[in-house]
Amino acid sequence: MEIKIQEIPPEGLLLSYPEDPANWGLAEKGLTLSGMIQVLLKVIKHNEKEVYIRGSLSAELFSECSRCLKKFPDPVQSDFHVDYVPFSEISSERERQLLKEDLDLQFYEGDTIEVKEVIEGQLFLVVPMRPLCQPDCRGLCPHCGEDLNRVTCSCPAEPMDLRWGGLKDLFKKNDK
Repeated sequence: MEIKIQEIPPEGLLLSYPEDPANWGLAEKGLTLSGMIQVLLKVIKHNEKEVYIRGSLSAELFSECSRCLKKFPDPVQSDFHVDYVPFSEISSERERQLLKEDLDLQFYEGDTIEVKEVIEGQLFLVVPMRPLCQPDCRGLCPHCGEDLNRVTCSCPAEPMDLRWGGLKDLFKKNDK
């Protein structure tokens, strides 16, 4: 999605559109989405060159539970903001300290801003590191592989390591 800076009115620009994830090649990057990514952007021009964008995106991922490996729909939503300044505004200093306000700063060249990269980055930021199909997912049995959410397997409890047997007897003595 390109935003032409000259077409941003003084009161700002409100954009709402669906974005097709197939155009981004997200499947090759490990993301499977069901449907479109819904994007809402409020674009404000600070002066003739600086542009502030506040946005949100929502999508539905197909995730794999990190405990039971079941595939499930996982809705995600992100709110973000970013300032764009022309690439020519970068100071000619060779080194300088990175400030907190610099973290939300992006650069553009020419008279258009491409927001696809920011939206894609925000999408990757909201993907859970360890997705769970439900908060109390019990996972898979480490012995037989049964899904413990559906059945209770008859596998024996974890055998005790004989190297720790002496400690077990120590606790029995203290209980008396």
